[in-house]
Amino acid sequence: MSTFTVFGKCVALLAGAGAIMLVQGAALAASDLETCTTTDASVEALNRIGACSRAIEKGLDADVRPKALYYRGTSYGLMGQMDQAIADFTAALEVESGNIELWIARSRAYYQKQLYDEAMLDLAEAIKLKPDNPVAHDLMGKNHFMLGNYELAIGFFSKAIDLNPNYYNAFINRATTYYRDNKLAEAMKDVNAAYLMLPPGDSRGRGLLQLKVAIEQAYASQQRATQTKN
Repeated sequence: MSTFTVFGKCVALLAGAGAIMLVQGAALAASDLETCTTTDASVEALNRIGACSRAIEKGLDADVRPKALYYRGTSYGLMGQMDQAIADFTAALEVESGNIELWIARSRAYYQKQLYDEAMLDLAEAIKLKPDNPVAHDLMGKNHFMLGNYELAIGFFSKAIDLNPNYYNAFINRATTYYRDNKLAEAMKDVNAAYLMLPPGDSRGRGLLQLKVAIEQAYASQQRATQTKN
């Protein structure tokens, strides 16, 4: 067998091995991207972050990269790493500024950092993109609540409820705001409406019951005080 024949076989073997490695690498990249962007809630945040990071490092098309950044940012948020979450959402928004979910996601991260003005700027962009989105209005109300702007908060919660009459969170948030603002009759109506929405055995029941009892007690005390004055 000639030297050229042996050399040719070696080259063929190396080429074949390289092709296998490329196929394996592509399969791993596809697997990472699938884990990164799956809607399966059982995927742990840390595993998703790792998969997203590997997929992003290997290079993604412009139409896929924002999605991977969104999922990694969301996972960072679940782990309490808000700065990393904000960085990912910001990078995604540089590519997809018309994506309302990205504006809302970054506003949530700002809210967790108590950066309410920044959060409201993002929510304003979300509302501009989709004025009929109840989530953006509800979150805007929550930021105003944290700043003590109760009337503005109530206005946004009311808008969210107008857009979605079965929006449980908005009813709870508006009830809490009415309660804090000593508008107890209105708070009673909202907490009772929320109570009727909650399915039996729902895990939110205990928190709702505590709020309901607090409002009812405050309302009864208010009524007694009014009767005493009269």
